[in-house]
Amino acid sequence: MTIIRIFAFLAIILSFLTINSCVPIMVGGVSSGGLILVQERSTKQAGIDILTKTKIEEALFSNNYENLFSKIRVIVYEGRVLLVGTVAKEQHKIKAEELAKNMSNVREIANYISIGKQGIVDYIKDTRISLELKAKLLTDKNVSEVNFTSTTENRVLFIIGIAQNKTEIDIILEHASDIAGVKKIINLIVEKDDPRRFN
Repeated sequence: MTIIRIFAFLAIILSFLTINSCVPIMVGGVSSGGLILVQERSTKQAGIDILTKTKIEEALFSNNYENLFSKIRVIVYEGRVLLVGTVAKEQHKIKAEELAKNMSNVREIANYISIGKQGIVDYIKDTRISLELKAKLLTDKNVSEVNFTSTTENRVLFIIGIAQNKTEIDIILEHASDIAGVKKIINLIVEKDDPRRFN
């Protein structure tokens, strides 16, 4: 299944790039519209988040590769951990959260792991949705795409990051709602002045 997923992912990327080859692309942090992208998360915090993500993934790997590591994606943004995936049993969902809670620098956990099965068709649809949102944000001069991360599971689109203001959040959510096939949007974006960032 892993090899099939890799080929499917590459096929989607190639087809997506071909279809959108005429769309302006941001290079080196600057868009064709002249917007300079500045990450609100500090370099130090970004490094801490990467380390935290790595530690959680290592814990999932060593505890249960087949039922945890291979099924669950981990996103960490300013100590906020997002767990997304589809596992076979409720106990796997609970275990994943327990492992994440044991890590230092974890401020909160959003556990959106679902119970059930995901086939290759579902995976392809999810990948297409994630790529389409990324393309929309990259080409919108009113959005600092570098401040956001997203993933899709069972056509539920998860978005996490830091927005300049509510207007930017609204723009992102509008882009997300325009993507065909999206069943639901989970908005985990906070504004840059949100008190929760500094607690």
